[in-house]
Amino acid sequence: MKLAIISHTPHYKNENEFYGWGPTIREINYLSQIFEEIYHLAPLHDECAPPSSQAYTSKKIKFIPLKPYGGEKLSDKFSILTTAFYNLKKVKYILNKVDWVQFRAPTAMGIYILPYLSFKKFPEKWIKYAGNWNMINPPISYRFQRWWLKNNLQNSKVTINGQWKNQSSHLLNFQNPCLDNDEIIKAVEISRKKIFGDQLIICFSGILTTDKGVDLILEALKKITDTGKIEEVIFAGDSIERKKFENLASGINIKITFRGFLNRKELEEVYTKSHLILLPSMSEGFPKVIAEAAAYGCVPIVSDISSIGLYINETNGYLLKEINTTKLVEKINEALNDRKALKNKSKNVQEIARLFTFENYIHNLKEKILFNTKS
Repeated sequence: MKLAIISHTPHYKNENEFYGWGPTIREINYLSQIFEEIYHLAPLHDECAPPSSQAYTSKKIKFIPLKPYGGEKLSDKFSILTTAFYNLKKVKYILNKVDWVQFRAPTAMGIYILPYLSFKKFPEKWIKYAGNWNMINPPISYRFQRWWLKNNLQNSKVTINGQWKNQSSHLLNFQNPCLDNDEIIKAVEISRKKIFGDQLIICFSGILTTDKGVDLILEALKKITDTGKIEEVIFAGDSIERKKFENLASGINIKITFRGFLNRKELEEVYTKSHLILLPSMSEGFPKVIAEAAAYGCVPIVSDISSIGLYINETNGYLLKEINTTKLVEKINEALNDRKALKNKSKNVQEIARLFTFENYIHNLKEKILFNTKS
């Protein structure tokens, strides 16, 4: 079988080798175990690859560059239309070579890619919707794509984050993979040695934005009275807003470190020494960083949105039913003041990570999609 993947994953070129966002590239590398050939169509940017990027490891994978689109300025937003003809032409050419196509939604490109794929009977298709399926007020383009997929106008399976009452049979709850079985074994062994002493280390992993709750975390840290129980707060990630957040952090009486984007090994080192991971996001699907950190016994304090509450509860973490500073301070203080409960949650949360392995993903993909094409 041959596969085409259409995504908005940013790519970069360095010495004749293409790099893309690490978690996505790693997932595609694993897909090469199933497919004899994979074409990944995604935007190529004229920039240096950030440390969070990695190269493909399989020669079965061929990167097909698309024109990048989108941005902050109004003129950038129009680029979704000005690049459509070129990108569609590339897509059309590659689809004639493959047996399967995976479109990774939601992305602005979906306003024309989804209809185009829907009117093609071949190749076979499945859609991976990685965002918050139950988002109340999504952007217009995302709302359109979700409506299209809910009504199954594309006639395919759709993998989403979560399982809810009266969910259509073509909508499948799929755990997005981020670890392999060997990494789980290694991480669990490391977590057994984790000491919950007088001071705790807290981490955040992701893009530094207001939507991810970075400002909320900093506001909450200002209101923590017993700061002696916190050794350090580590922010692993970056964005154009980083300087603003660094300025906000400068007035807080806690050691706060902004590490920028980290490669996988560096991120594992952060998880190894951290006791808590904070993610008070306004919108998510199911963040891979929760499962990654969970493998290392990092207890999550996270928003109860989308499918997160299907995995995280009061036995293995702390759920924010209301996403605000007051509730976040309450949960942080609760974790700081009950080491016994925190240690039990750390042990329990490791079981979550086992659901998000590449081996589990490949098994489900074969069983529920590739060899079961009814939709």
